[in-house]
Amino acid sequence: MPNPNLAERITNDLLEGNIQNIKDVLAEVHPSEIAGILATFPPEDYQRILEALDAETASEVILELDPEHREEILGELDAEKIAEIVEEMESDDAADLLGELPEQTATTVLSKMDPEGLRDVAPLLKYPDDSAGGIMQTELVKVSDNFTIRDAINWIRLIADEIPDFHQIFVTDDGDRLLGDISLQKLILATPGSKVIDVMEPLEVTVTPYMDQEEVAKIFQKFDVLSAPVVDEEGVLLGRITADDILDVITEEASEDIMQMAGLGDTLHPIFTPTQTRIRLRTPWLLLTLVGELFIAFIIVYAFEPTLKKVAVLAAFMPAIMATGGNVGLQTTTIVIRSIGMGTINIKQILRIIFLEVRVGVTLGVICGVLAAVIGALISYNEPEVFKIVLAVFIAMVSATMATSFIGVAAPLILHRLDFDPAAASGPFLTMFNDIFGSVFYLFIAMLIFN
Repeated sequence: MPNPNLAERITNDLLEGNIQNIKDVLAEVHPSEIAGILATFPPEDYQRILEALDAETASEVILELDPEHREEILGELDAEKIAEIVEEMESDDAADLLGELPEQTATTVLSKMDPEGLRDVAPLLKYPDDSAGGIMQTELVKVSDNFTIRDAINWIRLIADEIPDFHQIFVTDDGDRLLGDISLQKLILATPGSKVIDVMEPLEVTVTPYMDQEEVAKIFQKFDVLSAPVVDEEGVLLGRITADDILDVITEEASEDIMQMAGLGDTLHPIFTPTQTRIRLRTPWLLLTLVGELFIAFIIVYAFEPTLKKVAVLAAFMPAIMATGGNVGLQTTTIVIRSIGMGTINIKQILRIIFLEVRVGVTLGVICGVLAAVIGALISYNEPEVFKIVLAVFIAMVSATMATSFIGVAAPLILHRLDFDPAAASGPFLTMFNDIFGSVFYLFIAMLIFN
């Protein structure tokens, strides 16, 4: 949480035009805290505050911001300032930031970057943002296979300042094809005169540049690695992906799934996403749900009105049946979507998963149905047809939880098989299905019992 006293001091310094004071104040503040402070200021102050920071700190602050806030801030900066910030970033972060800029602005920024920084970043811009190539960094340590251990250590000493956080040394041939790797510990402990190729180990895992970032994250989880090399079809070393990149991927994918499950389909920020954008993204799903619910109302009025008039107390149990079915379906969908994301289930297991989840759903329905039936009996004990009411409530409760359990399994797996985002299976779709099935089937059962 941003320090209000710090923000107030910066506000006063801005009013007085005392940029040096801002530099002194922020010199000892962590970039993440500066990012929080920056979010409390109006857009016209962004550039002046960032100018009070050195380029390295400014780049760290920019990376700490939410994407929507970052976009707003970058829109207030000139191309030269953005170029200074980008040059201080690791190549993967720099490429991501350039990808967020309008095409013309990105081109201008690239033209103002120094040749060395441009050489590291430019190759990454051709890959999709959500691919291995889009999240890899070109900064890495590689040595030739004909090096001795002594040669390799001397080479690393020369380039160490340019490479952030390395613990793995890649070994390549004259054509830059990846042959293996050596851990930093093994390199230090090896005999100085021995050949690198004799000490290196075969690679446990490699990824290709167009592999989806979710697949890369699964590989990191499966093999428990801290970094992985990215190679092209011919085995040429292109870059590396590190664990911190994968942490960002996991966070991004989790946020995306949460938004999908709410029927939004995009990242929305309560402050920095424009109001029109939020309305545009949320309206279609609400209208879809509303149409489904109005359809339910139409069916109830024209098909089940006599039943409701005959036994009005039936209407009191509809919300409970729909809510229980919806909760069971949401629980099932959440479990299945998480398992798909973790790679622990697949479409071939659909029948087994459906059987197991439907069994759970029926059991939960029986438990809730018994409780609802008991309460129904207590509420309507004066009704002459109390037994029929209790029976209708019980059967409807079990049927609702069984049906939503089935949909909660089948919909995500089928959507995943068809290459759609399985998170879209919940939210509006599950809610609408549950309400249609829960209410209509409940009244249909009641109609059969009472007629």
